[in-house]
Amino acid sequence: MATSPGKFLTIAGVAIFTCVSFAQDLNPFIGTWDIDLAASSFGSATAPKNMSRVYEDAGNGSYMFLVVSIAEDGSIGGSSATYKFDSKENPLASLSLTAPTTISYIQNNEKTVQYTVRVDGRVSQIGAKTISPDGRILTIAIQTFSAEGDINNQILKFNRRR
Repeated sequence: MATSPGKFLTIAGVAIFTCVSFAQDLNPFIGTWDIDLAASSFGSATAPKNMSRVYEDAGNGSYMFLVVSIAEDGSIGGSSATYKFDSKENPLASLSLTAPTTISYIQNNEKTVQYTVRVDGRVSQIGAKTISPDGRILTIAIQTFSAEGDINNQILKFNRRR
């Protein structure tokens, strides 16, 4: 029994959409998120002109994130890591940090995770990420610690693009 190409593509599209929807059901962070500058508070840090975050399922209980930001002067910043919600430190690649940097995650519940960033073994940032009940807003509460002991608090709000 032959299947027409149109029917095959329809079935394949439904299967892919179902897999993506299933992955998002397992981890509501998965997707692309765009900064809501008006709803965000950057503390003493300079607000970017734009920022986006992408979270993807990397398989075997692992996830990947990519953050890209554009400063007012047009310079680009970003970071990326692959991680699990197991509190183990994972390498963090960053365009702005040259020292060895790691990130670890733990999952509080299905819509809240906490993370810790270490630079050269020193805690430089802690944060909590929460998804709104409707799944459309990602809120990240961040506390950064400079090597000199300065502390900066931020609340970043992101809208789900997809």
